[in-house]
Amino acid sequence: MIADLRAKLREAEETLEAIRCGDVDAVVVNQAGSNQIFTLVNADRPYRSLIEQMKEGAVTLSEDGVVLYGNRRLGEILGCPLEQIVGSNIKRFFVGGEAAKFESLLAATGPEPSRAELRAGLAGEDAVAVYISINDIVSEPGAARLIGGVVTDLTEQHEVDARFSHHRKMEAVGQLTGGLAHEFNNLFQTVCGNLSLIRLRPHDAAAVRRWSESGLRAADRGSKLTSQLLAFSETQQINVQPVDLESLVRGMAELLRTTLGPGISVHYDLDSSGVRVFADKTQLELAILNLSINARDAMPGGGGLRIATTIRVIGSDPELGAGRYLELSIADTGHGMDDNVRARAFDPFFTTKAIGRGSGLGLAQVYGIARQSGGAARIASALGTGTTVTLLLRQALSAGIAVMKDVAALPSAAARTKPASILVIDDDDDVRSLLVESLSVAGYDVCGAADGLTGLARMACSPPDLLLIDYLMPGVNGAEVVQQARARGFDMPVIFATGYADTRALDAAIGLKATVLAKPFSLADLQLAIEAALEAPT
Repeated sequence: MIADLRAKLREAEETLEAIRCGDVDAVVVNQAGSNQIFTLVNADRPYRSLIEQMKEGAVTLSEDGVVLYGNRRLGEILGCPLEQIVGSNIKRFFVGGEAAKFESLLAATGPEPSRAELRAGLAGEDAVAVYISINDIVSEPGAARLIGGVVTDLTEQHEVDARFSHHRKMEAVGQLTGGLAHEFNNLFQTVCGNLSLIRLRPHDAAAVRRWSESGLRAADRGSKLTSQLLAFSETQQINVQPVDLESLVRGMAELLRTTLGPGISVHYDLDSSGVRVFADKTQLELAILNLSINARDAMPGGGGLRIATTIRVIGSDPELGAGRYLELSIADTGHGMDDNVRARAFDPFFTTKAIGRGSGLGLAQVYGIARQSGGAARIASALGTGTTVTLLLRQALSAGIAVMKDVAALPSAAARTKPASILVIDDDDDVRSLLVESLSVAGYDVCGAADGLTGLARMACSPPDLLLIDYLMPGVNGAEVVQQARARGFDMPVIFATGYADTRALDAAIGLKATVLAKPFSLADLQLAIEAALEAPT
């Protein structure tokens, strides 16, 4: 025993002498109340010279995170002189919640690398994003555990990613605005041309009717175009209800047969358990029709289309919450897509069809419908193997479906003993004048206001039976006007007639379900909404 102790003492003295002479680099670490010496001998120095030239930070840690070695780049990344880093615990460079993340990373470290993206820097100073990869270093049996790692500064990479994201965004905006300009210029040409003809020959009743109907059809196409865009952007609230997907698809069978033609054979493989999903029935039918037409166009020589539904239980998914979903898949045997086309397929106005054959909004609308229903839309495709578009829709736990009030049973304005009074608030002079004149023709007692404050003043003088108001207005917006009106004791029904169709924003703003008419709308739709609001129980 005495001989062993003498041998260990002699070894310690030789180590200390080597350290004093500079033959050995060493770090002394206090662990569990005792000092332990970690050394790097001369043989390691050539490798250290290479490590010093790395663009990444290199680090050697003790088991509890004390820095035993760090290269020059490590000091630059952490923003601290290297002599102040070596010998201190690296956790001091991860402040707040980042320190806890690093502790978890350190605890999980073993022979296989543990990796994480963290923010590092001295407390009170700007932190930088870093990527850390650490794992155990193989050492001699019985030796203290060592951990080696690489620290990468992600600042430059994030800047490159941001520039690429901005470029991609501007490319998408250019594509979007170009498509919008093309579509709306055609619509405006039709509307303006027909109005010019009507002005030239106002007394030709038959021609005026023909021209006005042509202009109205163009305006209706514009309305559908904006609806598609809003569905893609997820700002237009859709009427989500429990829907029997099997019944919906089978009810479309005849429509699909006639639309797709004899060259396309359609096979149905539908879940028949009666599961319902949350969706807007009309929008979902439109999505299925759009996908089926796309599939037909991808099979110009004919082919097969398979429409299937399958129950899926989602546990962990980047887009979806955990729960039960019904998967609707529409698969074709067409020419398929390459990776570039597939990646951009849901972008608005992106199309591979010839000019005039497609607007590029079909898949964008499908994507928006799925997202607004609380689900997701995905594409699997490759050149020569066909395409499968999948919609994952949330399963509805209740089969109850809301019943719309029968608008045909509502009294008309002409049937009232006294005309209902309506206050119209809209900052657009032309729109306000049109609404006031239209409602006056329909038999209502109407007055207008160009802004919210003027409207509130007119309410105080003569409270209306109903308020028809725009949402986006300068100064005080429509929701704020309604809030102030309610605070002053006015409880008349409210209809938002707005081109900004985000009813979720309206719900949050006024604390109750908003009645919304999305511009443009017909006089008939406006009158039906007014009568329904006037007859609704308070």
